Amino acid sequence: MASKFHWVEILLYMTPIIVVYVSNKYFRSYLKYFKGWPLSLAIILVPLWLVLIFEYGWLIFEYNLVPYILFITAFMLGCQLYDYVRRVDEFFYRDYYQPASQLVFTSFTSFLTGLVLLRFITYFI
Repeated sequence: MASKFHWVEILLYMTPIIVVYVSNKYFRSYLKYFKGWPLSLAIILVPLWLVLIFEYGWLIFEYNLVPYILFITAFMLGCQLYDYVRRVDEFFYRDYYQPASQLVFTSFTSFLTGLVLLRFITYFI
């Protein structure tokens, strides 16, 4: 059974908004510091998404979902890498870096969105 609402939980909902705002406002120039390996906001948010997935997993299921989500994401990365290697003549990690980070961010975002929606559903039903 899901735990009851705690006021500290509002911090969990506000943290991504605050991190995105602060990153765009104050750290935009630092994301382009390494020209060969540019960072994106998606890469910056991946650790925060893992922490939020862990917290929502404990709030909803009282169980850690991170190992399962990492396994599913690693499987998707393996399938994407297999397809990517088949299409190129010579593999360079630098070229694969951005598509892989986009896939990880999309995967974590979809899991996190599902958990947040499930948490809202547990409030009202």
